[in-house]
Amino acid sequence: MRKSYERSKAPDGENHGYVSPGLERFDGRTLEFRHAYNICKLEAENLPDKQLPGFARHINSLTEDFNALGRYILQALALSLNAPQSFFLDNHSYMLSDDRFNLTTLRLLYYPPVNEENPKQLVRCGAHADYCSFTLLGQDSEGGLEVKLRGSQKWERVGHLPGALFLNCGETMALWTNQQYHALQHRVIVPEEDGTRRRARHSVAYFCHPDSKTLINPRDLGSGPSDSSNIKYAAITFL
Repeated sequence: MRKSYERSKAPDGENHGYVSPGLERFDGRTLEFRHAYNICKLEAENLPDKQLPGFARHINSLTEDFNALGRYILQALALSLNAPQSFFLDNHSYMLSDDRFNLTTLRLLYYPPVNEENPKQLVRCGAHADYCSFTLLGQDSEGGLEVKLRGSQKWERVGHLPGALFLNCGETMALWTNQQYHALQHRVIVPEEDGTRRRARHSVAYFCHPDSKTLINPRDLGSGPSDSSNIKYAAITFL
C-alpha cells in the first residue's frame, strides 16, 4: 500500500503522499528513522480509503478541527501585533482545501523502535526550523522532542501534557513579524533509555502555510520593532 501512495508519485512535485525512512535528511548526512504520510489533498481518491475504510472521513474531520484552531491562532497573532484581526486570516484562505493555492499539510508520523546497539548513529528528526507560518504538533508520551531556545545553544526537552498541542512559529512568521515571533530550531532524538527507544513514537503535525503568491512584507505590520528603521528583511513572495 505504501508504494501506491508514495510522495514521489505525486504530479508536479507535490508534497502529498508517503515518505519512507531516509528520504529526508535535514543535515544532509544523518539517516532520519521515521515514516511520514503527508496529506495535502482531502478527496477520497487521494487517500487510502479503500484499504482503510473510513480513513478519508476521519482525516477530513481532523483537518476541520485543525483548520478551525489555525484560524483562531492567526487572529490571535494579528491582534497581538496590533494589526487588523483578519490580517493573517485573509492570507490563509485555502488551508487544506486546494494545494494548488496553499501548501498547508497534515503530516502523520511514525518513528519505529530503535534496537541498534549504537543509537547515536541515528536520529528520528534532524535539527531544523519549520518554513511555514506555524506548526501545531500532537505527540504521544514517548518523548524525544527537543527545542533550542533563542540565544541558547542548549537543547531543552519538551514534555508531554495529555490533550495539549505544541505550537511553534515558522520562518515565514518570523520574517513577517520582523522576528517578533521566532522560529525555534527543534529535533527529535532517539532517547537514551533502552526501554523507551525500543518503543515506537507517534505524532501528528499540522503545518499552516499562507496562500501561494502571498507577499510576506514585515512593513505591513506597522510600528514597534517592525518600524521601517528596524526592518531586517525585504519582502518576499511565498511560493
